[in-house]
Amino acid sequence: MTLEHFVRHSLGASRACVALLAAAFVAGGVCGARAQTPQGGPITLDAATASWLVTLPLACIDKLHEPPRSRGYLYEISATLRPDFAKTRAFYGCSDWHSAVNSTWTMVKVLRLFPDLRLNRLIREKLNEHLSGDTIKGEIEFFNEEGNKSFERPYGWAWLLRLYAELKSWPDEDAKKWAASVEPLATLLLERTVPYLKTLAAPMRIGTHANTAYTLKLLLEHARATGEKKLEAAVLERARVFFAGDVGCAPNLEPSGSDFFSPCLSEAALMSEVLAQADFARWLDAFLPRPDSAAFRSLGVVVDMPGSAQELKKSDMLGAKAHLIGLGVSRAKALTDIAAALPPTDARVGVYKEMAAALARSSVAAMHEAEYAGTHWIATYILDYLISDSRRPPSN
Repeated sequence: MTLEHFVRHSLGASRACVALLAAAFVAGGVCGARAQTPQGGPITLDAATASWLVTLPLACIDKLHEPPRSRGYLYEISATLRPDFAKTRAFYGCSDWHSAVNSTWTMVKVLRLFPDLRLNRLIREKLNEHLSGDTIKGEIEFFNEEGNKSFERPYGWAWLLRLYAELKSWPDEDAKKWAASVEPLATLLLERTVPYLKTLAAPMRIGTHANTAYTLKLLLEHARATGEKKLEAAVLERARVFFAGDVGCAPNLEPSGSDFFSPCLSEAALMSEVLAQADFARWLDAFLPRPDSAAFRSLGVVVDMPGSAQELKKSDMLGAKAHLIGLGVSRAKALTDIAAALPPTDARVGVYKEMAAALARSSVAAMHEAEYAGTHWIATYILDYLISDSRRPPSN
């Protein structure tokens, strides 16, 4: 059986086997194996790593969002699957809308970085299906309906804009077509983003999707990549108002029980893009504890949630476990970005990078423990860390 046929057949396999697609590829096709990284060594972004990472979004991109489980408290709610969803929706897989969007970005990024992967024909096929003019037209109609105009704001919007910027900047014939399809939706969400930012009275300093600093960083990257000056100005203004005067963040008080971001590190990573190098180094002196302090070392502690996957499902806590697993690699990404913004001679650089590598390894080692609740999104964060790290290959 060819690799492409293996993946196609696996897309319809049991949930447990689908969650292990990546490991099966690396191990030679045995479902239940685990991807291996060198003991104590770095995770390298090469063709083999990219192959097992991209099988995860491939395995979920057509796996429908689960229907609402609540009947509603006061009003009865019923759900009916749209009969034409595959033609009028682009992001109906991977458990939820934002995960479908960032999984699509993962497929695009892998395709761009590694144009000779054996899975690339299948990736292009899936992108053709999901990023068509008709599916994006349906997305726009949905976002224009009353009650949907703030759907997935701001986290999902920021990921959609990141997907569009990736496509727009890639001189590939298919990418040009996909970018043209996505552009009207990106334009719509961009038009709504700047007014939204101006209405924010205070940032959300939490460790989940609504974290303001994380979203602002994605939006700032998009603005600079696409030349959106109004968005860039709005993000810089909000970042300075919200965070420039902050001191004494306490990472030892993190995480909350279902965090997948570090609020302290997300804020520092954003400010690394906002402030000039010398100003950022001084700001960081006052914001984060010293690397040799117990408060800072707490960021390197891996938080585990007791209980088997089945037990956690019964208590509706498996998603929280998945978040805590992903917290390691999202911290790794933030630490790497912070280190890159400091002078190379700064003593913190080596400490941050070493901690980042260890945290990333912890997430990779545990990524299947939360089953589909983790694998439908963690691959995106692993890839994002690896392309931020100095081992990343150049984009085409």
